[in-house]
Amino acid sequence: MARLFVSYRREDSAGFAGRLTDALEHVLGEGSVFRDVDDISPGEDFTRVIQRGLDQVAVVLVVIGPGWLDSQQGGARRLEREDDFVRREIEGALAAGKPLLPVLVGDAQMPPAERLPASIRPLAQRQALALRDASWRSDFNALLAALRPLLAETGGQAAGVQAARAGRTLAHRRYLIAAGVGIVVGLAALIVSPSLNWMRSAPAIDGVWTGRVEYPWGVSVDERFELAVRDGAVVGTAGYLGLPRTIEAGTFSDGRLRFTTRSEEVLGSGAPREVIHRYVGEPLEGEVRFVLESRGGYSVPPPTRFVVRRR
Repeated sequence: MARLFVSYRREDSAGFAGRLTDALEHVLGEGSVFRDVDDISPGEDFTRVIQRGLDQVAVVLVVIGPGWLDSQQGGARRLEREDDFVRREIEGALAAGKPLLPVLVGDAQMPPAERLPASIRPLAQRQALALRDASWRSDFNALLAALRPLLAETGGQAAGVQAARAGRTLAHRRYLIAAGVGIVVGLAALIVSPSLNWMRSAPAIDGVWTGRVEYPWGVSVDERFELAVRDGAVVGTAGYLGLPRTIEAGTFSDGRLRFTTRSEEVLGSGAPREVIHRYVGEPLEGEVRFVLESRGGYSVPPPTRFVVRRR
């Protein structure tokens, strides 16, 4: 069940909301964040699903970008419309007594109370947190620090229920353990040896990797990857078009590296578009075979396959 609800205006901060959701789920677990684009299936009643999401979560994050306050439809501000979904999400959170945390992105400022509809004016009294590109890691850690006490309350309730159930079955488990100890010992002899062999053969990830990447539009670039695994998370940088990009939501499991990076794409005089690059790599002895998929730009290029080798 989701523990956080991310409210945002798509034309204002969809990219930031997606980046924030990925980062939160990397720390708190997959499915821990409710976001409309991910959690509402085609054909579902938008209003009912949103309300159900608000009822279930512990905390609501309101992502506010530079166009959040003055976004318009039909010549009037969206927030003035009673059917505006962002307004209704905040109204629902306030009515349910959910903790509200404004999250400022894109150098946005906290909207003044007098410019908000009366029904959501209490939002202006909440302490806001900023997420900036230049200090994303430290800003995100500050957000986590603010969230943990709020999430601990609901987590503690769930833990209490689980502890009660565990107590009722403890004696039965002890009996099963005692009765099956001989079987366990026998199986351990069979399992431990191949497990150790697998651990010895697992390729090391930490280090610098380089390789030539042939991008779909005909550009060939020697890219550099600096990778490290820390407590199961993949961190470092990945080269894209010759520039190092910070690795986000990196994991190493089932023999695969998975992580994302971000860049901006500009076409003519059009506004920049944020592009999300998703990497999946298969580490082998002395090399990593990657598949790269990019989404969010002015076009959707086919997957790029390439190999990097340890320097």
